[in-house]
Amino acid sequence: MYNLYDRFKGETCIVIGNGPSLKDVSNEYLVTHHTFGSNRVYLKYVPTFFVCVNPLVIQQNWVDIASMNTEKFVREGSEIDDAYELHPISLPMFSYNPYKWLYEGHTVTFVSLQLAFFMGFHKVILVGVDHRYKFEGKPNEERLMEDDDPNHFDPEYFKGMKWHNPDLRRSEEAYMMAKEAYESDGREIINITRDSALEVFKKEELVWVP
Repeated sequence: MYNLYDRFKGETCIVIGNGPSLKDVSNEYLVTHHTFGSNRVYLKYVPTFFVCVNPLVIQQNWVDIASMNTEKFVREGSEIDDAYELHPISLPMFSYNPYKWLYEGHTVTFVSLQLAFFMGFHKVILVGVDHRYKFEGKPNEERLMEDDDPNHFDPEYFKGMKWHNPDLRRSEEAYMMAKEAYESDGREIINITRDSALEVFKKEELVWVP
């Protein structure tokens, strides 16, 4: 992974969340920058860098992930031959060297932000990070999504699959660490997600003319 260190120094990238608003973001816009995408984002768009650290997601979508032709970052032990393996730790810290370790922050978006920082990106644009979920049970609890998925851009996203309930409070704590890390180094994270419930980052509207 060290060959990726500062490879894109000073550049802008897009970190793609998989919320319902993503369906209104055109692929023509996404292709304008390097992109980080996660989990089942490939149902809409194959990003420059694919990230997946949740064991349930990897186990249930292993074939799809393994067959993707893009650079991949997955949790260690996933047995995907062409992927960089990440070593998660439980200590809540922003990792400046995800080659050695990183904190997952209860959201794969935080993992992408750490990787983007390591690669040198100066500006990160967030899309599809609605930060709004419908679920029953407690945060982090394993559940079965029996019906259409209301929380992602495609109703088939987790339909019929096991998933973990979100932990929005801890996710926001992780996002605050990312904000501090970026701003302390003169970098920025901008959230252009339509009607996003995430208030940690500066918000702007998506303005793009093809």
